[in-house]
Amino acid sequence: MKNVGQSDSRNLEFKEKFSRQKILKDLVGHSHPTVFDVGAHYGESVLFLESVFPEAVIYSFEPDPDSFALLSTAAQNKARCFNVAVAEHDGESTFYRNKISHTNSLYRVNTKSRDSIAISKAVATSDKAFFEDLNHEILVPTVRLDTFVSQQSIKCIDLLKVDVQGAECSVLRGGLEALATTKVVVLELSLFDYYEKRTSFFDVESLLNPLGFTLFSIGDISNNPMNGRTDWIEAIYLNESRE
Repeated sequence: MKNVGQSDSRNLEFKEKFSRQKILKDLVGHSHPTVFDVGAHYGESVLFLESVFPEAVIYSFEPDPDSFALLSTAAQNKARCFNVAVAEHDGESTFYRNKISHTNSLYRVNTKSRDSIAISKAVATSDKAFFEDLNHEILVPTVRLDTFVSQQSIKCIDLLKVDVQGAECSVLRGGLEALATTKVVVLELSLFDYYEKRTSFFDVESLLNPLGFTLFSIGDISNNPMNGRTDWIEAIYLNESRE
């Protein structure tokens, strides 16, 4: 509660000492890590990861063909790019595309969402065109994290970044063997009802905790100005068995 304890002063001191980049560097612990960038979109995360770890080997995954084209251009020699969705099965899956491309997902947008500001506004104004721009289906290839790691003869993952718009647990379930040799997981956790499938801390930690992972920090947070809830967070997990 406000004015109880010393959290405000501690947080100020924290901001003076730590940045997202420093935390990731400290946790990874060396300058030439193997990094997996799952849900790479246009390559924004590739550029960030390359700036933190210039000598890293980065594997980037993006299933949407249009986003992948831009990723390939942005990544250039900075990452090895794969036009595939990382999921819990090998093969193919329906992928849902939206006008706002960073909301594309293996899960449909929930058109009855009570947390989405944009959907609430479209419902209030009877904006049919808004809904016509959601949930366009295509088929995309899928690969399990375990399958990819085996095929590429990758011994361990130093940093696994996952930003897959509600499909976080699908990625984790398809990579339990690979996760056992992973040191750090940076996971965007979708807590709100924007997609027809939503995720909880319990879902994620039921998969990660038995493998030795504990929550290290919450690196980012998006709070909803319409209803006061938290929409999503960026959670950083450390595999203490690999320290």
